[in-house]
Amino acid sequence: MKTFCCFLLSFCCSNLLFAQSNFNTGFLPKIVVSKKLSNKNIWVNSLESRTFILDDNNEFSHSLVDISSIISIKTDFEQSFNFGYILRFRDDKTIHRIFQHYNFVSQLTSIKIAHRIAFEQFYQSKRQTTFRTRYRFTLEKPLSGERVDIKEFYLKLGNELLYDFTDLKIRITPYLGYQIYKKDRIEFGLDYRLGEFIKNNTQNDLWFRTTWYISLN
Repeated sequence: MKTFCCFLLSFCCSNLLFAQSNFNTGFLPKIVVSKKLSNKNIWVNSLESRTFILDDNNEFSHSLVDISSIISIKTDFEQSFNFGYILRFRDDKTIHRIFQHYNFVSQLTSIKIAHRIAFEQFYQSKRQTTFRTRYRFTLEKPLSGERVDIKEFYLKLGNELLYDFTDLKIRITPYLGYQIYKKDRIEFGLDYRLGEFIKNNTQNDLWFRTTWYISLN
């Protein structure tokens, strides 16, 4: 775990310091509300905004708002499929995104390992439909004991690859989580994004993320 954390820090610093790139930073607050519809179906809705502290023009600005709705279907204890829709408002543009996820989870004593394979389709007025694939890998570990109990912290480390059939993007996400109540938890952390990787015109984004998860069941 310590080796992985050191690798993430070294990777981020090397790209920020040595790559010829653009750099943005800002806030990504998000709220996620879920409701169990049956033993195997969960309805998940979220609201997320993006605000630049420092954009390409060295200005403070609001970037976008995402509203999403997902139906998650469990096939067994470790596997599930998600089918969802995101409505994005960016400046004067409206972007529609439809996506499909395949998720599978492994529990190794106190460490939970999760994988997600995703396919996305983007629709926008007067623009050609675009497609993207994603793969995300996350590790979650309680900071005390073998499971996360109420009023306890946990660590979540993630790495995601995104490919839109023209270029590759990489995301690294170290989070610190806290289980507030049985149905509420909150995560704080960084969302580092490296874009235009293949084209060698690197775009660096560093977001300060806060996510609040609420279960209505």
